[in-house]
Amino acid sequence: MAKIYSNEVSEVTSDSLKPSQKTIKTILDFSKAFSVVNYKNFQFESIQN
Repeated sequence: MAKIYSNEVSEVTSDSLKPSQKTIKTILDFSKAFSVVNYKNFQFESIQN
């Protein structure tokens, strides 16, 4: 998944627009902690630390 956040968007590459490793790690850690639980017709979102 880290590759998704660091892929080139276009042929013109700018190093200043690439996210840092710290940013990528933060996003990935958040996505690992985030979960959605379905119960009947309800959805419960939670962030588990």
